[in-house]
Amino acid sequence: MNTSYAIDYQTPRENKGLTRNDVANLLVDKGIEISTESLGCYERGVRAPSPEMVVELSNIYKEPFLTQRYCKYNCAIGQAYSYEILKGVDMNLSNVALKLLEEHRESHDVLEETLMLITNKRNKEDFTETEIQRLKSNIHELLDTEHTIEIFKIALNKFIDMKEMIYEHNQKCRERGYVRC
Repeated sequence: MNTSYAIDYQTPRENKGLTRNDVANLLVDKGIEISTESLGCYERGVRAPSPEMVVELSNIYKEPFLTQRYCKYNCAIGQAYSYEILKGVDMNLSNVALKLLEEHRESHDVLEETLMLITNKRNKEDFTETEIQRLKSNIHELLDTEHTIEIFKIALNKFIDMKEMIYEHNQKCRERGYVRC
């Protein structure tokens, strides 16, 4: 299957009221030369854009899900580790924040139980089958929280440049010595 078909680049462009020529001109302003025909190839799924191009299109269209879709459908790492792209979720920022608060409360209790389960355990053989099943159940709850955080970041990206925020966060981690190169 041509995975580039899974990504719709045309609708976000049209939703912004832009023509392919408009997008090409906006990219030229950023020092990126591209033809309207190349943009058409991306939209028709004939050719997949580079990751860098997807970031630029995402910024122009104010459509942060483009980058998530690209990773999910065009990258082996994204295919293995990216969450499903939820289309049936209300992306209203306050609703996503309320869902995150609910998930956070649930994960707090689960994390406490998980800590009790893993205390003094060094390998899988130290767990009973019941403990492993309970641990897996708890991890599923924590993954729900992480997935909701991802959705929250995407929803926020309509208001705040999350790429910049993540860069600043990573810079803070480097300054604190949490990152070793």
